[in-house]
Amino acid sequence: MKNMFKTTLVAASLVAAFGATAGTVTVTKQIHSMEGLAGVTANQTSNSIAYVVAAAYAVGDKITFTFPTGALVATTFPSQINVPAVNNATAGSAIAGMGLGLLNSDASTVTYRVTSLSQPNNAATPPVAYTDRTTIGNTITLGAVGYTPASVLAANVTVTVTSVTNTGDALDSSGTRTATVAEAKTQFGTAATSATFNNVIDVSTARKSFTPTGVDTLTFAVTNPATAGWMNLATVNATAGTTVNFFGEAGKMAGLTAADFANAGTDVFTAAAAKLAVTYNGQITTDSIVFTAPGNVVLEAQKFTSDIVYNYVSAGAQAASKTIVAGLASGEWKLNGATVNIPYMPYSPSASQIMYVTNEGAQTGDILVTAFDDQGNSYDLGTVGTANAGTVTKLGPLMNPKLEAAGFTAGKLSITVTVNAPAADITVYASYNVGGSDRGFVNTDQYKGK
Repeated sequence: MKNMFKTTLVAASLVAAFGATAGTVTVTKQIHSMEGLAGVTANQTSNSIAYVVAAAYAVGDKITFTFPTGALVATTFPSQINVPAVNNATAGSAIAGMGLGLLNSDASTVTYRVTSLSQPNNAATPPVAYTDRTTIGNTITLGAVGYTPASVLAANVTVTVTSVTNTGDALDSSGTRTATVAEAKTQFGTAATSATFNNVIDVSTARKSFTPTGVDTLTFAVTNPATAGWMNLATVNATAGTTVNFFGEAGKMAGLTAADFANAGTDVFTAAAAKLAVTYNGQITTDSIVFTAPGNVVLEAQKFTSDIVYNYVSAGAQAASKTIVAGLASGEWKLNGATVNIPYMPYSPSASQIMYVTNEGAQTGDILVTAFDDQGNSYDLGTVGTANAGTVTKLGPLMNPKLEAAGFTAGKLSITVTVNAPAADITVYASYNVGGSDRGFVNTDQYKGK
């Protein structure tokens, strides 16, 4: 008991003399590309791991380096680590050294035991050895360790240092005792647009051009992380490395061709799917897709999205693709004419439809009608007639024969009326009569919320 009390007093006086030190494990972290690691089977080697001790170690004390379960490969740890004493003319800056002997190791841990201590000297000639210096502030160099590609893909490979005295008590427990040895991150980034399709379709040209200009532009940019110094990078294909899929709304780009679009890639346009596929060689981070109205195709109001994809080969020789963004909002074409929805209109032998288009302006416009019924069938009737300037046009006689020709004779319809004339000049009135006595007014979307 008396000897233990003396040892405690000595340790306390040493801390007071030299100041408290926090133990710190250090290693230069390695960063791998998670895309590049696919298929890699070769074990990886870390940078050197070191630990600055913050306690006065004694013979028999143990220090353990712990890694994630199963992360280590068959590594031959040194059987002995020599931590040299630090000689210094100033006693407070001189540090004791120690010898560490390998006690045991497995795929997750390695443990060393202090087998000897060595006192520093005053760096004079001849040197005079100190007798009371401790190991506080000295550095244990474990060196590099091997770890599996699978372990870093699953989670960060970390190292944590723990120590116990020769009697099993916790030792050197303060400070930064955990560090990241390696991690895997995506080498690809995020995408955004700096300009999107936003033109207005001009009804005065029968919806065949925009106002005020006939050209619309989408500009995208991909911001990728800086990967200098990363390990196991994937390589984006030199041919067809980048794909941008630009989408409108299916069925609303009929008549357009790839020649209506310009960019730095190779275009394939599918009108039915309203899809422009642009393929670039290598890794492209920015470009503009420019659309020029051909002048002989009716343009449809619609919204646009884009997908951006990188095609690559991993460091493990596996071909794959990475979607940087899917469904990136890429703009909208709007109509400067009138589009009005009649949400409900019954058709039956006893029902009659009362629908009028009023044009208060000075510009005559075509009337176009689309509809869908309560069975989910769609009807595109195209141009059914004309809304002359300063007139009221009865809609039923114009569209009903076309509905019958399309196969619709009875049921309930939602009807969308588009007039190629300024929206402020057009009003659509809708009601119905059933059996000659039951008249119902239909609230069109012109009046919703009013």
